[in-house]
Amino acid sequence: MKRNLNELAAEEFDVLILGGGINGAAAAREAVLRGLRVALVEKYDFGWASSSQSAKIAHSGMRYLQHADFKRMRESIRERNTIVANAPHLIDSLPFLLPLYGHGIKGRETTSIYLKIFDLLSLDRQWFDDESRRIAASRTISAKEVLAIAPDVPAKNLTGGCIWPEGQVHNTERLLMSYLRAAVDRGARVANYAEALRINERNGRVDSVDIVDRLTGERHRVGAKVVLNATGPWSVKTLLGSDLKIKDHGIYGSKALTLITRSFGDKYALSFPIRPMYRDKKAVVDKGSSLQFAIPWRGASMVGSLHMACEDDPSEVSISETEILTYIDLINEGYPAAKLERTDVRHILWGIIPAEEQGSAAPLKHYKIIDHGIADGIRGLISVVGVKFTTARDVAEKALDVVFGSLERSPARSMSRKTPLWGGDIDRMQGFRDAVVAKESTRLAADIVRRLVRNYGTKYVDILRYVDADPTLAKTIPSSHVTEAEIVHAVRDEMAVSLADVVLRRTDLGSLERPSDAGIEACADLMARELGWDREQRAREIRDLEEAYTSAAERLRGK
Repeated sequence: MKRNLNELAAEEFDVLILGGGINGAAAAREAVLRGLRVALVEKYDFGWASSSQSAKIAHSGMRYLQHADFKRMRESIRERNTIVANAPHLIDSLPFLLPLYGHGIKGRETTSIYLKIFDLLSLDRQWFDDESRRIAASRTISAKEVLAIAPDVPAKNLTGGCIWPEGQVHNTERLLMSYLRAAVDRGARVANYAEALRINERNGRVDSVDIVDRLTGERHRVGAKVVLNATGPWSVKTLLGSDLKIKDHGIYGSKALTLITRSFGDKYALSFPIRPMYRDKKAVVDKGSSLQFAIPWRGASMVGSLHMACEDDPSEVSISETEILTYIDLINEGYPAAKLERTDVRHILWGIIPAEEQGSAAPLKHYKIIDHGIADGIRGLISVVGVKFTTARDVAEKALDVVFGSLERSPARSMSRKTPLWGGDIDRMQGFRDAVVAKESTRLAADIVRRLVRNYGTKYVDILRYVDADPTLAKTIPSSHVTEAEIVHAVRDEMAVSLADVVLRRTDLGSLERPSDAGIEACADLMARELGWDREQRAREIRDLEEAYTSAAERLRGK
């Protein structure tokens, strides 16, 4: 995967996708699988915004029961299963535990009915030949069993609990990259740090986009029959900045905040209520609280998510120290045993997600696909606003149907649900992993090999190719399990051009917390060697990475 804007500008594409988050990446793969000539540009790095700030859950849609939204639940279940089928190395099944109180709407009897509906709608969770991919059924348990699993939950009026499975994508950044690399392998042209400046139209139809290379300052014009706007929170700004006459299509944003903290438990994701920051107007059942999850992850817990209203320009939005402390207070109020303190927070994930309405914290329930040819009289321009990482493939499939309509071509059949992602062509996951560990045991420790398979699937060989050429690259970065070969691979094969690209979005070196000083220095040394950084550039890259781990409030105080 090589970055070359000159080659990109030399072609005309059937569809040019703006935005390299999960929705843009999924759309690029969908488009090439259906025979289109595809390009994708991202103004910063792939997945740099909300897509890299995910709580890493492939949702089954259990929450939609309170809305009686069985269609949306079924979509989520199906798409979770699709990830299990097409990227089995990147996803595991994780049990969620919800303590139940009393005998009313939050009691065991009512919840058991919900679970029966849920299991009935998710029978295909068991339809895998590979037993390791099969997902367990949900169940209710007694109060005694709840306390055995989570002894610190409030025991007063506890009548039992329910357990249901969700998918946990342990590296969402690699999943996004797997979409992109699958698209590139089939002919898509992609580029990061390539900002769309202007969408051009002629006689009422889009025909090109002006792009600036943010690394060199060079400008290019890329021809395209259709432009798919997948810029997420920047959708409105992208459209208005084009000087096209676009109506207000109700694309608004809210902030979502997740904290990575000390562990709340390592086997179950614990559910607990907090006071809601907004009222869910569309819920059939109003529980009067917002359900939070403490999700085990790499020896820590991801606690989330808090949703907050946000009306600012996405480029100016940040999370304040006050908002972080407010969330900690809400967590401690909802789950007193947490006794969470600011010093327990190891890393902060936050992003801008679509909102139901302007000034609301409530997240948008359904994706939007807008054909501006119909809505605004500008043919060849389509906007897609996704709402969940899990269902990006499904939204991409529907968006490409609209693209084919704009091209005035009959839609080619979608193959994305049945096609493995990059690295995901694995028959039996456990057998494959065991065979690789045995094969590579003479040159790498078993835990390193397992982690490579876990992150790269069948493409672990791409990493080991660098080890074959230079055995010193088998060394791990200090205080981590990430090999030096992965850093080199990220630069040479995956368009990583900054230290943050590698630490935060190509490897899992820094997704749990700030790496050690020695780890940052070692990674910077490798990248400096690969990219020819001088001492000043190397120091600037380290400063930029440090900023990613510093809250907005601390920066404002000059710390």
